[in-house]
Amino acid sequence: MSSLIYPAAIAPYAVYITLLLGFVDGLLFGLAIKKALVSVVLIVVAFILASFLGLTFIPSLQTSQIYSSLSAFFSQLNFGAIGVTFSIVLFAIGFGIGIWKG
Repeated sequence: MSSLIYPAAIAPYAVYITLLLGFVDGLLFGLAIKKALVSVVLIVVAFILASFLGLTFIPSLQTSQIYSSLSAFFSQLNFGAIGVTFSIVLFAIGFGIGIWKG
């Protein structure tokens, strides 16, 4: 794992800065994911309304195709052995706050 290189004046605070950056990173990820989920819900509502009106944007798309594509994608994800460290905990807290407040 590589670490950031800090100037000599702030090198003693490197651990705290890294933890703060991890928290801010989680916060930004949480905000982005909440906005993405809202966008996905609005797109699904738009497609439902369009199909109700008789408009088709995606021809012959079925729920089973979507489910099989998503399950294939998630089955290929491998995170390996992730140790729970304080930086991961701070990232998760920032992520939760970003989703909650976003």
